[in-house]
Formats: sequence, structure tokens, C-alpha cells
Amino acid sequence: MMRKDPQPLPNTRFPPERQPGEPSSPKHGRPNKPMPPVFGTAIPPRGLSGAIRKLAYRYPDHYPRHWLLMMLGDRVDSWGTRVRRLLPVAVPLAVLGFLGSLVRR
Repeated sequence: MMRKDPQPLPNTRFPPERQPGEPSSPKHGRPNKPMPPVFGTAIPPRGLSGAIRKLAYRYPDHYPRHWLLMMLGDRVDSWGTRVRRLLPVAVPLAVLGFLGSLVRR
């Protein structure tokens, strides 16, 4: 099979013109100033999932350890929500089961 060299599309400007202006990238006024944390402080992390997320923010974004800890924090938070939702049903059932076992004796 014969390969052809890449050609620009028929209606394109060639060579392409550079866009005016400066490229946007997050910069600080001081070169050694650290970037702010990603999470907001309106609702600070709380509980076990918050502690895991705070631990994750100690590592740079390019470490897999950072993202694995962030995902673990999300999983812990979702399981905590499930437990909190089922708690009003589970506690009375456990009490009834306990009282039922006392009555049988």
C-alpha cells in the first residue's frame, strides 16, 4: 500500500497563523509561591474520608498515590453515607432482635 504525505485540507490557511495574545497558564507573581490546594474551604473535609483526602493532598498530583488516596476517600465517603441512611432502620431491628432473644430464654 502506498502512503501519501499529509496534505492540508483544501479550505485551510497554510501555514497556520499564530493566535494573538499570551498563552494562559496558572502563574504566580513569585516563582516559588506554592499553588493553592484544590479543595475549597467552604465545606472543609471532615471525618475519616476528610482525613484520607488531607493525606492525599500531601503528595503531588503526578503521584499515583495521590489519586488512589483520593479515590479511597470517595469510597469511604459513599459507604459512610450508605451507613448513615440505613442506621435508622438497622438500629431498631437490632434492638428488636436482642429483645426477642431475651424473651425466648
